[in-house]
Amino acid sequence: MSSKQYLKQVTSYMRSKEARGYVETELQQHITHSKEAWVNKGYSAEEAEQKAIAEMGSASQLGKSMDKIHRPKWDFWLIGAVLLLVAASFVPILTVDVSMKYGDGMTNYFIKRKIVHILVAIALIAFLMLIDYRKIQRFIVPIYGIAIALLLILVLMPNASINGMAMYIIGPIRIQAWVTLPLFLVAFAGFFMERKWKFWRFIGLFIIPLLLFMMLPNLAVAIFYSAVVSVLFAFSTFSNQQKRNVFLTIAGLTSVGIVYMVYAYKSILAPYQIERIRAFLHPEMYADTSGYLMLQLKTALAEAGWFGAETATYLPEAHTDYALVQLIQAYGFLAGILVIIVLLAIALRILWLIQTMPQSFGKLLVLAAVTLYSCQSVYSILMIFGLLPLAGIPLPFISYGVTPFLLNAFLIGLVLSVYRRKSYMGQRTFSA
Repeated sequence: MSSKQYLKQVTSYMRSKEARGYVETELQQHITHSKEAWVNKGYSAEEAEQKAIAEMGSASQLGKSMDKIHRPKWDFWLIGAVLLLVAASFVPILTVDVSMKYGDGMTNYFIKRKIVHILVAIALIAFLMLIDYRKIQRFIVPIYGIAIALLLILVLMPNASINGMAMYIIGPIRIQAWVTLPLFLVAFAGFFMERKWKFWRFIGLFIIPLLLFMMLPNLAVAIFYSAVVSVLFAFSTFSNQQKRNVFLTIAGLTSVGIVYMVYAYKSILAPYQIERIRAFLHPEMYADTSGYLMLQLKTALAEAGWFGAETATYLPEAHTDYALVQLIQAYGFLAGILVIIVLLAIALRILWLIQTMPQSFGKLLVLAAVTLYSCQSVYSILMIFGLLPLAGIPLPFISYGVTPFLLNAFLIGLVLSVYRRKSYMGQRTFSA
């Protein structure tokens, strides 16, 4: 039996087409080295090849072993945690009285739409998990261009505005600043793998979207975008000296900006913005205006107890931005803590997966995904407890709404796609 015939038998037991090529190349190298060793001992080339093959063992046993090692992986811990959050996301809708704002019979409407959102999100996760994420690296420049084009549309020609956020609505599709974050996430993960690019180019690529976010304005999205790019830069192949200089410069500029705003905020900020800042610090002084919602959140949490409040406090957006508060009202702090634990467990699980990955496009994708996921989770949790200003930050997989749901489904889908192919990370092949 020749080495080619032997390798063909081995790979016939493997279900992954990509793994077959990888394993065949690796085993051929082992056979070649072993064959050279036998030739050096005085055996003919044909005899040496047979001995090298014999050393490899049974083709069926080796093939089954390689199939088990290189089989596409499913992270059932991560999938299970996400499903727990999805199940918990029905609680705010079922327990809040939406008739006060939306009219009678709207609970069923929201439930039906929620089910549709979940089905679309599952389909998105499955699609991303099954495709080869490495193929995306070819299109990082067009992806960046699409994200910039969407921001320009929102800045120059929005046709709607909800809670002060610019939108462009086409039928059932709502384009807002949030939808560009996954595109920038993918683009910058690819940019930081391009070692031939000059440093100034990365600075330009970062600043352009940041300026557009500030022009909208959408400070929360701008902060999350900056956090994602900063983490990717910190784990990029740039030298430690370059990283140190950049972060020191950013820290200096940020400090100067904060000092200047504190000194001159009365002449810069609009009166309603000043009132919001003061209401965050002293909500009781603005109980009938900007501080009303913060006081409602405090009351709802204070009356919840460990197992839920007897009478729920009305919250305007209890099924969206304040879904966690509504869940705590319904089932108490014990249920709220469990949800928070699952939220943080997902982030920790992804961080653990990163520790097993070599430097690669896939690793940067996962880093960016966990950063964006964690920013949403931490801000939303701290916000409802009064530690951060109120903003329209969704709680991943809990808050109602198609945009945040699909955004986080995209992040989880990317993570699962990378994990599924972790045996080939760092390989530059793009086979199907």
